[in-house]
Amino acid sequence: MIELEQFAGFLMALVRFSTFIIVLPIFNFRGIPTQAKIGLACFMAILATPSVSFSIFDNLYLLLFLILQEVAIGLVMGFFVVLVFSMVYFAGQLIDVPMGFGMATVFDPSAGMQLPIFSQFYHLLAIMVFFAIDGHIWLLRAASKSFESIPVGYFFDTDLTFELVMALASNIFSIGLRIALPVMGTIFLTDLALGIVIRAVPQINVFVIGFPIKIVVGMVVIIFALPFFISLAASLFGMNGLLFTFFSNLLKAAGGT
Repeated sequence: MIELEQFAGFLMALVRFSTFIIVLPIFNFRGIPTQAKIGLACFMAILATPSVSFSIFDNLYLLLFLILQEVAIGLVMGFFVVLVFSMVYFAGQLIDVPMGFGMATVFDPSAGMQLPIFSQFYHLLAIMVFFAIDGHIWLLRAASKSFESIPVGYFFDTDLTFELVMALASNIFSIGLRIALPVMGTIFLTDLALGIVIRAVPQINVFVIGFPIKIVVGMVVIIFALPFFISLAASLFGMNGLLFTFFSNLLKAAGGT
């Protein structure tokens, strides 16, 4: 009976971690084998099984409800990580439009869809920073200890979780603007300069010289702003960073605490 209860605890942990890993932006690339994701989820579930307090229920409907609840917990935890990475993606979209790449997209075979150019660039760069500062280690470690805050049968406090989502969503715009502001401001000044030149020399075709000038200026600013972006990304994903703070507060907002 003890072995059966341990297997049930392993199953609940596997459901939670599988859902969490599937949602994570760092693991949802097509190039990552499905077997690797399943293996990582199984490994995390094995480590977390001793801390899972769960008893076998004879009621099948209750068991299915608990499984669905574990899926929801994994989705909520993964959603918070997706929101933080969305800040970087949003900044790339803000940069694409003033540079003239708003209508240009590239096909990303790893995602299986078309994505804006600089959104994809900043997204991949953020993932590199995330792995470089060992963000994946503390994130998986925090997820593996989630059963201490959210035992089987418990869920997040709805009001606190909603407040955390709203607070994190508000940071998407502020941090996205901080990342894109150097390029947006420089392109704005470039447009003003082009407007003055055209007023002085009406024969110049702004559509012929404007786009290449803005692209060159934007690329130069992006290159010089890369250290700032890397520093900001490290503060987002590092220990005591934005993701760590909100993820910790999410676990504290559980009904099992």
